[in-house]
Amino acid sequence: MIDWRRWSAMAASAICMAVGMSAVFMGSFPVFLEPVSRDLAWGRAVLPQIITVISLSAAVLMPLCGRLVDRIGVRIPVALGLILVASGMGLLSLIRSNGAVFWVAALLLGAGAALSGPPAFVGVVSSWFDKNRALALGCVLSIAPMCSQAVVAPLAQHLIATVGWRTSYQMLALVVSVVGAATALLFLRRNSAGGSEMPGPQPVDVTAGQALRTRTFWQLAIASALASGALIGFSVHVVSWLTGRSVAPAQAALVLSALFLSGVAGTFLSSYVADRSRSIRPIQIFYALPLAGLGLMAASNALPTMVLGAALVGLGMSAVTGLAPFLVTRYFGLGASAEIFGIVMAMSMASIGLAPLLIGLGFDRTGGYVLPLALTALAVVIATIAIGLLPRANAPARPAHDDHGLSIVAERVS
Repeated sequence: MIDWRRWSAMAASAICMAVGMSAVFMGSFPVFLEPVSRDLAWGRAVLPQIITVISLSAAVLMPLCGRLVDRIGVRIPVALGLILVASGMGLLSLIRSNGAVFWVAALLLGAGAALSGPPAFVGVVSSWFDKNRALALGCVLSIAPMCSQAVVAPLAQHLIATVGWRTSYQMLALVVSVVGAATALLFLRRNSAGGSEMPGPQPVDVTAGQALRTRTFWQLAIASALASGALIGFSVHVVSWLTGRSVAPAQAALVLSALFLSGVAGTFLSSYVADRSRSIRPIQIFYALPLAGLGLMAASNALPTMVLGAALVGLGMSAVTGLAPFLVTRYFGLGASAEIFGIVMAMSMASIGLAPLLIGLGFDRTGGYVLPLALTALAVVIATIAIGLLPRANAPARPAHDDHGLSIVAERVS
């Protein structure tokens, strides 16, 4: 019999992600950049400063917001977070300069992103899904916002052309607050039973403090931060890298499209494999795929080869970002999953914020991308090794104690 509560909780989570900060604000940001900058007589570097503030504030607040979700439940924090996102977008419609209103809007968006971002939904989705947990998490945390972004960008373009950018921000903010907050309050619910569908040993719920004292946590967090930062940083510079090698701009844009489109397939494929494997090795393969992709793209300027390489990078990039919450729940249980994943995501966000800058600095210092991309590949190699040293992903054993008395929640299962 179909459990409507399971599917309503998943649908509500997907809707909240689809109207959240990453989908609506970030999905429409490239469309707003030119008209806002032109109207306020800004250079193109002014408005993007808001993204830096959002990323840093969200990275700082995410572990704290994750703890709040674990303590009081998901409905109120997510609803409040979406209202803060809407408030930030509403304030942006009022800006006349990059003064106090501008920075308050950025902080509201950052706080809203921390409260209503991916960590809030890890425990909800995972409590309802066990056998197909990775796929369910991938659909909610990756596919839903990607589909929303595909709709939001042309919608924002139409609104700006029709009613102007200020009213457009207000209309989008209204959708976020009404649709998002109402959905969160009415339909988001965690499965209180939390029964497992998987045979064999199950992960024991542990606190964030206990998780932080395990090698497993740091392997997972460092692998996720290194790989996501390196690959997303690469994606920012890939067009410049290719055009610098005399690749036509149109072909470089096509290669970039292949990278992003393959991410959708990567989410489904990696989730399907993770749900059905009791070994970490298949997941390690997804971490290694971008190395093959980088090699192909570096070896040839032939369009088919570059597209294939970009597709491999995209497959791996989506797997890295999509499987992190799944692995957190498999190794550390659901009790503090929002807080634990919040810490992992905060580290990844810091890495994602720094990587494009470091690659750009490397280019400026060396006059080319050879050294920066070699270091990018090295970061992916380290991440791949770290993931490969994890215990089996689907069956962490009951807690044991190491020589220092620390709780080890993810020992190898022989």
